[in-house]
Amino acid sequence: MANLAAAFTGVFTKARAVALLQYTTVRFRRKPRWLGTAKSKLFRVPERKKQIEEEIEELKRLHNNYRTQMKAVRNFLRDEVEAYKLVSRAGLVLQTPEQEEAEWQEALRRNEEWNQQTAAKREERLAAERAARKEYILERLVLKEQREGDKKEQIEAKVRVEKEQSKTFITRDNIDKAIELALVQPTSFNFALDRDGNLHRATTDAAPKENNPQS
Repeated sequence: MANLAAAFTGVFTKARAVALLQYTTVRFRRKPRWLGTAKSKLFRVPERKKQIEEEIEELKRLHNNYRTQMKAVRNFLRDEVEAYKLVSRAGLVLQTPEQEEAEWQEALRRNEEWNQQTAAKREERLAAERAARKEYILERLVLKEQREGDKKEQIEAKVRVEKEQSKTFITRDNIDKAIELALVQPTSFNFALDRDGNLHRATTDAAPKENNPQS
């Protein structure tokens, strides 16, 4: 078994397998027409099978019944078509110009009535769409005014805060006083923060430790 697998492996390589997959073999159940008659059957006359007399008579009877029924159906359909043509022609011939005009006016009246109904439905639909559009625009305008009012209030609040903070700003007029205050009240940045964010300042600054290196 191993030798057989090795043999097939050597024959059907990857390239060979890909090439074989690209072709499709067509198998005919019978001999193709273009090959002609085989030499062994060239002068052979096939034997004609004989039918039983009862079978022949029965087939004739069924065939005659089928032809009779189909002929009756065709004649019926032909008569129906001819009758329809006669009725339509008679209606056209018997119709006077006044009747044609009356029929035309009736068609115009119905068409006008349908147009009016369609126009009324269209106007109703357009009015509803305009009302909905107007309501939508008004809602958008109200929301815009509210947003602008909120934005204006936020800006005014920021301006008030800046005005309050501007009182503590250092200007050319109070710069000397600010310097004297900074010298009198020095600010210490020696503080610590706990986990809760509380600020803890030192009460007194610790004296710097002296370095005493050991000899």
